[in-house]
Amino acid sequence: MTFEEKYQKIREEIRKGEDICPVMYAVSVIGQKWKIPILWQLACKNEPMRFCELRRSLDGPTDAMLSKALDELQESGLIHRIQYDCIPPKVEYTLTCKSKALLPTLISLRDWAQGIIDEECTKKKQTP
Repeated sequence: MTFEEKYQKIREEIRKGEDICPVMYAVSVIGQKWKIPILWQLACKNEPMRFCELRRSLDGPTDAMLSKALDELQESGLIHRIQYDCIPPKVEYTLTCKSKALLPTLISLRDWAQGIIDEECTKKKQTP
């Protein structure tokens, strides 16, 4: 089952009022490879970002992968897409209140990871 199929299955279970594991729901919403980095970049910038600016800041996703992740984040209500009617076309992305509520968790995740990184670096320095 693909990630998208799992996400749709969980969304359907929610619509039916079935009990859902909150962790599984969270993973279904932000678990794809580029979603957390997108949210983190938008949070760090703290202002609207355009597609190309996001792509450069992430250094890795193809246009198709980034576009798909942005569409899914928008569908989940975690980012807001603002399209301006001008030439050339201009689209900006911002965090929503829903995703801003996730930021303390992302900061905790960053702090946890930094502790592990620091620990590993300390071990390497101590090894002759």
